[in-house]
Amino acid sequence: MSNRFQSALGYVAPELACQSLRVNEKCDVYGFGVLILEIVTGRRPIEYGEDNVLILNEQVKIMLEEGNVLEYVDESMGEYPEDEVLPVLKLALVCTSQIPSSRPSMTEVVQILQVIKTPIPHRMEAY
Repeated sequence: MSNRFQSALGYVAPELACQSLRVNEKCDVYGFGVLILEIVTGRRPIEYGEDNVLILNEQVKIMLEEGNVLEYVDESMGEYPEDEVLPVLKLALVCTSQIPSSRPSMTEVVQILQVIKTPIPHRMEAY
């Protein structure tokens, strides 16, 4: 396997890795989710150890379930608002769902990101 393909593998939606379906928006959403995880954590989408392979979205999901996902946030980000980082990580996990129909559309992703960024008092006015 070439290094170029190995580097891209973490961004490829599972259905494309099997080459069973054609590229569509849901594949782009998957890649976007991986990109979010990579930026927030500072880790590569797939890391190869001596005895194991770590898949970033699986690791973040486990950390989230254990309640310590903030420990996975890249220290080089410095200070960050936890109330924005947690929803962004959760959104990234939804974007990287194994089932394409469970992923949001890119329009929905943008809308969710706008809600996350909006200060809480303004969110309440929208309802």
